[in-house]
Amino acid sequence: MSKLLHIAALATLLLSTMACSDDSCNGNGSSLPLATFYVGNNQQSISALSIKGIGVPGDSLLASRTTLSEVYLPLRATTGSTSYALWRTAADGTVTVSDTLTLTYKAVEYFHSIECGTMYNFDIQSINSTTHGIDSVVLLTPLITNSRTPALRIHFAASTP
Repeated sequence: MSKLLHIAALATLLLSTMACSDDSCNGNGSSLPLATFYVGNNQQSISALSIKGIGVPGDSLLASRTTLSEVYLPLRATTGSTSYALWRTAADGTVTVSDTLTLTYKAVEYFHSIECGTMYNFDIQSINSTTHGIDSVVLLTPLITNSRTPALRIHFAASTP
């Protein structure tokens, strides 16, 4: 009987040790660039903003006429670039200003852990945008990992409605 109790205790200990992992799989498991929005030198929420992926199959609407100070921009590992349409609308629903943002990158396969498996990091090669409402885009870090730190600053023109 004592031997059976020892085996049960050992099995319980092993199972509890295996289940308790401090791995960050449950967190931000994907490598997505976090873009923050600025007007001048101040981080600011942009109102009536819509964002949609260009050339993406299915529904790629990330935001629809909402107020945002930041957004995660998903990248496709199977292509070398991803483009987004960003536009703002007036109260009557008319588009007041629209821009296109394109990120060109290399997808880099990365083995995270046994629990999480493989994911992609992205090495940003270049960023291009139109400048109707966007003043400039600043790349803060070229290597996009699953870190929750901002990778891009999108500066909007101060005169944009």
